[in-house]
Amino acid sequence: MAKALSQDELKALVQTEMRQSLGYSSSRLSQARQKAEYYYLGLAVGDLSPPEVDGRSSVVSTDVRDTIESMLPQLMLTFCGGDSIVEFEPQNPDDEARAKAATEYINYLFFKKNNGHKIAYVWMKDALLQKNGIVKVWWDTRFEEAKEEYNGLNQIELAQILDDPEIEVIAQQAYPDEDDAKQRQQAVEQINLQISQQMQQAMQTPQGPQAPQANPPLPGQPNMPPANPQANPAVQQLQAQLQQIQSQPPELLYDITCKRVKTGGKIQIDNVPPEEFLIARNAKDIQTAKFVGHRVQRTVSELKSMGYKNVDNISGEDQGQALNLERIQRLSWNDENAYLSDEVTNADDSQRKIWITEAYVRCDFDGDGISELRKVTVAGNELLDNEEVDFIPFVDITPVPLPHTFFGLSIADLAMESQKTKTSILRSQLDNLYLNVNGRYYAVEGQVNLDDLLTSRPGGVVRIKQPGAVGRLDQAQGNTGEAMGLLDYIQQDLENKTGWTRYSQGNDSDGLNQTAQGMNIITNKADMRLDLISRNFAEGFTELFKLVLKLICQHQDKKAQVRLSNGWVDIDPREWRNQFDVSINVGIGLGNKDQKVNHLMALLAQQEKVFPLGIANPQGIYQSSSELARLLGFKNGDKFFSDPAKNPPAPPAPPPPDPVQMQMQAEQQKTQMQMQASKEKHMMDMQMRERELQQEAMLRERELQLEAQKQLAQSENDMQERQHKAQLDAQLAQQRMEFDRWKAQLEAETRMMVARIAAEAKMQPKAQPDACMDGLTAGMTDGLTGANDEHI
Repeated sequence: MAKALSQDELKALVQTEMRQSLGYSSSRLSQARQKAEYYYLGLAVGDLSPPEVDGRSSVVSTDVRDTIESMLPQLMLTFCGGDSIVEFEPQNPDDEARAKAATEYINYLFFKKNNGHKIAYVWMKDALLQKNGIVKVWWDTRFEEAKEEYNGLNQIELAQILDDPEIEVIAQQAYPDEDDAKQRQQAVEQINLQISQQMQQAMQTPQGPQAPQANPPLPGQPNMPPANPQANPAVQQLQAQLQQIQSQPPELLYDITCKRVKTGGKIQIDNVPPEEFLIARNAKDIQTAKFVGHRVQRTVSELKSMGYKNVDNISGEDQGQALNLERIQRLSWNDENAYLSDEVTNADDSQRKIWITEAYVRCDFDGDGISELRKVTVAGNELLDNEEVDFIPFVDITPVPLPHTFFGLSIADLAMESQKTKTSILRSQLDNLYLNVNGRYYAVEGQVNLDDLLTSRPGGVVRIKQPGAVGRLDQAQGNTGEAMGLLDYIQQDLENKTGWTRYSQGNDSDGLNQTAQGMNIITNKADMRLDLISRNFAEGFTELFKLVLKLICQHQDKKAQVRLSNGWVDIDPREWRNQFDVSINVGIGLGNKDQKVNHLMALLAQQEKVFPLGIANPQGIYQSSSELARLLGFKNGDKFFSDPAKNPPAPPAPPPPDPVQMQMQAEQQKTQMQMQASKEKHMMDMQMRERELQQEAMLRERELQLEAQKQLAQSENDMQERQHKAQLDAQLAQQRMEFDRWKAQLEAETRMMVARIAAEAKMQPKAQPDACMDGLTAGMTDGLTGANDEHI
């Protein structure tokens, strides 16, 4: 089972990997880069040293420097000529707005916050000169302290400053505001003057009849002024204002001295000197390397601001890097004492410089049997930090990659041999010229005045004792023509090696007599080599901006308000995690600048030609015009062209009509009108027929409704008659029942009455009662019969 590493074992592992890495000590790589440095500077050292003979030429050809400095302008224009290098492409249809915001924000961070122009220049120059250019990108969490002073602040301004979380007040001083005191004094004087005027006016103005008086005047006497002017309401109001002003405390101003501490982190991109970069010997690229390191010099103050705690006890400092020959060669151009240590010897320990190694090593630190990538920072005998990370923050570019190796070839590697040969030829030619101008003479000893011979002056006399005592030595004359031809051959060989010709540089006078087509062919072939270098560099730029996007998505935990092309916008990178593809937006493969301009002009002409057909749109024409303005040297094309997405253009004026086309259009229009009229007539007939059918259907429906209503009304009438008859029958039956009941009741009452009368009649003579009874019975019977007939 794997065993976990201790801190000491990890430190020993890092130091072992560091000593075995490329670039740690003076190796073949280090010597090659050192040689490229003095070749670029044109120093007569190393294999460019002149012969150790007095009077010989020490001139050095500068082919390496000339080639690199001629390539850099076009490379810088290719990558930094526009407003943006990188362009993020959305992976989903809904990511268009986010991709555009990410593109503008990342370019803003590169150019505005990190001086991207200088970073790109140094990066590419390192690659052209020192095989590989290295940049480091990381999220810098170090805090920065800056002293600030503010004078004459009022209370509101002071509160606003104190609300800033980055501000810490060190000293504060308060004093009265002189302007406020003057204004207060003027206000008091003005109010006192108004009080005096009001009191004088009150003393002079008679009292009105409605004014209350303590002693009213007698009848016939005039009104007198009041006895107490202080009782005037206006005077009392002014006195109240005066008392309020005097009771207010004086306004104070503040002078403060504060310390601003910036925290939170930011994207940091820096160029890494070649001698400070370390990588494993068998590495093919940075991200898969077993070991990558950065030896850099930091002050104690910088280390503490980066969060390191144990920096005061660092000992055993690595002084070998301070004596690195590459570093000395680079610094000795301006500093003849570059080999001396720049250790600070004063009492300020915070400025003491320490060489640290920030190493990224793959090892099984936790003992689980699987190697992980760890960042280990070592300084002397101290292990400053040890943490697991997910990527290595370095990106490299090289102009001529070598397969299966990390370090490639530089342009200096391709041009150094030609520079060495040209230097030798130039020195030989100059030495020969010097000998021709200042030749050597012979003199017969004792027959010539040597002082006269050695003194060279026009018309001078050389005293001799006999003729032939002085003469010029016969010397071989150099063949200047052959030498110049050889130099031209070496120049051609240099151009073939580097791919950068005199035609691309624009300084070949003989090329002016060539045809334009021939010049374009030669220039295009040269530009193809430079375009290949640009494509190799573009891969490094792509990797750089991927890391920048990754870092801000991981570490920027709040919105940032920045001013982009659309004004001030809020940017929140937390919404962009892993949803963009990256492409470098550079003009590669289109030839030189003039050819690109010609191509764009042809493209604009074609867009104008096909615009009426709808194939081209205003947005495409705007993009072509903006790119043309950029190639012409204007960085911002919006000064000359308006984006149709922001300001839709007015519709273009129609072209003048053609008579033949007008006639054809008229005939076509007439035919269309006839067809339209026929179509409209047919439509009208159809509509009329539909209306007639609708009216007939409405009439039939109306008749059916009327018939139904009639039947319904008849049914309702019959039902009402039956109901009325039934009601009448019911009433007749009820009346009959009531009559029968009444009749029965009447008959019963009649019988009772008859019985009573009969009983009474028994008590009278017999004839009379019978007569009476018969008459009564007959009357009652007639009455009942008549009542019954009347009821019915």
